[in-house]
Order: sequence, then C-alpha cells, then structure tokens
Amino acid sequence: MPADAGHVHGIASTGAGDVLIGTHGGLYALAGDRSPERVGDPADVMGLAALPSGVLLSSGHPGPESDEPDPLGLRRSGDGGASWTRIDAMPRDDYHVIEVGGGRIYAVGSDGALYAGITPTTMATAATAPAGLIDIAVHPVKGGTLIAATESGLQRSDDSGRTWTVVGNALGLLSWARPDALYMVDARGEISVSSDGGKSWVPRGNIGAPPAALLASSAMDLVAADSEGRIRSSADGGRTWS
Repeated sequence: MPADAGHVHGIASTGAGDVLIGTHGGLYALAGDRSPERVGDPADVMGLAALPSGVLLSSGHPGPESDEPDPLGLRRSGDGGASWTRIDAMPRDDYHVIEVGGGRIYAVGSDGALYAGITPTTMATAATAPAGLIDIAVHPVKGGTLIAATESGLQRSDDSGRTWTVVGNALGLLSWARPDALYMVDARGEISVSSDGGKSWVPRGNIGAPPAALLASSAMDLVAADSEGRIRSSADGGRTWS
C-alpha cells in the first residue's frame, strides 16, 4: 500500500474481481497486478463491507480537508467508492464493524449497539454486541446466525444478536465464506478454518505477520492485510500466500 494510506481496517470485494482496501488515508482499489489506486475522498475508513449488489458501506472519519461532521456515520456508495451518501436513518456514529451475510446487514456502534436490517435504509437497533468485541462474521446463508470474536473467546448467536452463547476460546479476525468454511486469522497471523461454526478449527497457513483485516470471498480465495499494511492473497484456502 502507499505510504500515506496508513493502517488497514477493512477489505471488501466488488464481485467483479477488484479488491477494495479501507485505510486511514482513504479507500484503495487493487485490480490485477496494478498498483493500488485511491478511490474517492481521503476519508479515514474504519469500517467497510460490500453488498452482493456491489453497493459499498463504510464508516469512519472525514479527511483532513473535508468539512463533513465527524464521525461520518454509515455511508453507502453505488459507484465503487467514488462518491458516498450518508444513511440518515442511522445515528452519526463510528461503525468499526460492518458485516454482510445471508441477506442481512449488521453494524456495531461505538457504544456497542448492534444494528441490523435487510437494506441499509431499514437498519435499526437489534441488540447489544458482546463485551470486548473484536470482530463479527455472519453466516452466508442464515443471516440471523452470527459468530463474534471477543477478548474472552468466540460467541455465537442464532437470533440476530439478541442472545449469545460461548462456543470456544479461539481469538482472531473472522470471515465466513461458506456454511462449512468459517476462516479466522489470529494475532500471530495463523489462518484456521472451521466447518462447524467455530466449535473446532483446522490450521491452514500463516500470512507472516500480525493481521489487520481478513476477507474470504470464497472457500478458496482469501485476502488479508497485515499490521504493516501489506496485502496478501491466497487461492488455496489459506495454505499458501503471495
């Protein structure tokens, strides 16, 4: 990533082969072997997700020359991040966790409030996220099923976050590609996959450094950012990385 991009906070796929990286210095697009190119304004992108339609969702803070209020709230883009519109129905908050799956959208506010909906404009407070939240993954088919990584381990909800049960002590960033392919990268960069919703894990590989973000766009195709801003990809389910 360019030196001025800063720390990576999120990764999304447009579905057309492009990968989008949310950083402190803006949104960057990676396409093929081309160098990363910034898209849109240089906002501090703290949360990032893509709907199956290609619509992007983000949150964070305005860039240094912007006159937008801080924080930006939840924003949507229908042109790949070139322009953004704030979703007025959502509080103007800083949503570090924005996740999509199973026909549902989730966002976590700075106070731990968990918002959910089937479209960005119909989201409403659904519950409270578990304490010490690190990341959330949504079941790719059953949108009411969530796995939360917290400072005390993994928790599962089957009712859109209203109640949670402990499923294990694993810890890391999550991405749920397929019902039988829930991926996690831990603080050492080690990649594991679970076929049973986080109850058991099988080691796969290592990205080579502590992680900053993880996206499994399919059961085989993964993209990860490390703590130094380097972007790694795997086409074999996390076994090898380039």
